[in-house]
Amino acid sequence: MSIPLLRDLYEDVRRLVIAGAGMAADDTRLRRSLPQLQQFGEKAPIFKRIAEEVDNVTRAQQENAADKLLDLTVLLQAVLHTQSSIEAPGELLPVGIEAANNKTITTIPYRKLKPLIDSLTLRGPNRLEAIKQGVEAGLFNDVRTFAPAVNALRDSYSEIAEYVADHVIPLLGSAALPILHSEFDMQGGSGDARMLVCLYKLAKDEKELWPTLLAAQKDGGLPVRIAAISLTAGLPSFEEHLLDLSHDRKKEIRSAALMALSRFASTQVVDRLMESLKKKDTDIAIAPIQACELPALTEQLLVYGLELAEHVVSAKQDTGFQEKFSSVITCFQSKADVQTVREFLMHMLDNDLLSFKEMEPLMSQAAQILLDSKNDEALVFLHELRNRRAYLIAYSFKAARQVLSPADVFDRYEGYVEEKKSKAARELIQAIYELTPHTVVQAAFTQHQNQWSWDARWADRFITLNEEELVCRLVERPNERAIHYLVDKAKVAPQLMKQRSIHILYTLFRLGHTDTPEMLMSSLELSTQKSFYYMDRDLQLLIALLPGEFADRLQLIADKMSSEYSRDQLKQLAEHIAAKPAEIESKPEGAGFLAWIKNKLS
Repeated sequence: MSIPLLRDLYEDVRRLVIAGAGMAADDTRLRRSLPQLQQFGEKAPIFKRIAEEVDNVTRAQQENAADKLLDLTVLLQAVLHTQSSIEAPGELLPVGIEAANNKTITTIPYRKLKPLIDSLTLRGPNRLEAIKQGVEAGLFNDVRTFAPAVNALRDSYSEIAEYVADHVIPLLGSAALPILHSEFDMQGGSGDARMLVCLYKLAKDEKELWPTLLAAQKDGGLPVRIAAISLTAGLPSFEEHLLDLSHDRKKEIRSAALMALSRFASTQVVDRLMESLKKKDTDIAIAPIQACELPALTEQLLVYGLELAEHVVSAKQDTGFQEKFSSVITCFQSKADVQTVREFLMHMLDNDLLSFKEMEPLMSQAAQILLDSKNDEALVFLHELRNRRAYLIAYSFKAARQVLSPADVFDRYEGYVEEKKSKAARELIQAIYELTPHTVVQAAFTQHQNQWSWDARWADRFITLNEEELVCRLVERPNERAIHYLVDKAKVAPQLMKQRSIHILYTLFRLGHTDTPEMLMSSLELSTQKSFYYMDRDLQLLIALLPGEFADRLQLIADKMSSEYSRDQLKQLAEHIAAKPAEIESKPEGAGFLAWIKNKLS
């Protein structure tokens, strides 16, 4: 059978389908193929049939041309699909894939593999989820996924490439090594950098890859060079080379080399890191110094900090001094557990010569390090610093909470908020905001944990200052003054159901105010007259506090809502409230209630 003849004929037919069936009648190229088709038809009936269809097309009337052309097209497709060869030209070679274990298979139906292979090789949404599902289903045991998985390391969507590097390639194991070796391009980009990392992790003997790493560090593309440098961190054989690279003209290479050097324990490394900090590479030297735990480095850092402090006389006019001093303090962020570092920071905070406006951000940075250390001596120091460094009052207050009782904290700090407009008052109030839950859900789910208690006098103080949100956050026990204050505040635009209204009503629930359920229902009824499209988790939790007797009224409110989503939310809540267990109904907000509502919030 002459397949080339049929292919040529099919191309002619395809041309006529595109051009229009009306042009098929008396087509010269079709008529020219007839004699040869009729000759083959004497030996093979199918050719005789094709010749008849070609003749019908060339003789067809205008109104029948399309039907005849379609018949010929279908016939040619059927013959070509059943008689064409499936062999690919070229020499047959091994694919270079080794079976890493007996789990490697090729029996998974291709219809299951295709969505996974498409996700690895094509572009489009939801690909990462498909790859994760492929991992869970064990599809990466099939050898046909190996090459696509390796190529996915170059995916333009970095999240997919990183996931494949971290989760898929380790599944393939040593079977992926030949593909990684063949695909890796030393001059490539981030995808090839991932390939190099995978090669190193899968190598049976890491030393075999050292020549490749050395070559990549010198001559690779920028991402490959950085990856190669990071892989040699802490390897003694590469220390001298990394020291050379820390002087490279490219800042990215110097940064990677310094970070790799932080894993070494030699005087050369300490000297190089300090040299970088003191000179042009201050910004890229900080992270490596933070990562390095060598006592010798910490000692040199302390010496450098003391040297800077000695020049404090000219510091006000020298912005360079402030930048250098800031870099030293930043380096100490990871070394707060070292006593000499804490002593240095306390000495700096206690130094009146360093107490000028330009240094306040740096001193705040030092105070935060001491606060994070949780060291009693440092915390007491910060607390006692409150009068001498008013701008650090927030750090003093946070430290005091860790070393003093709630009553003592109030006695020592409530005086700072008497003048609400003072800087110290603003700083202290902001600190209290940071230390208290800012949503109803947070407040509910931290209430029964071992939290630091607040002295009850804080709530009264903030009623006087008209800080309604802090009153909501801090009042813990039934308090008639607080209830009266919050009831008045709840009367302000209740129909808008803003966050402040939700927080006030939640607090009134906590304080046991008996009219709170009716206040909430009234607000919800008024809110339906406004646009109400979504109920957040805070509002859902608040509604869930209602007794079951309010379920029917909630259903009526839901029916009036214009938003279908909010309507469904409220109806579902009404059903939950109606079915609320008796023990939860009698003790709202207990541990049982929290466990119950956690499963009900949408």
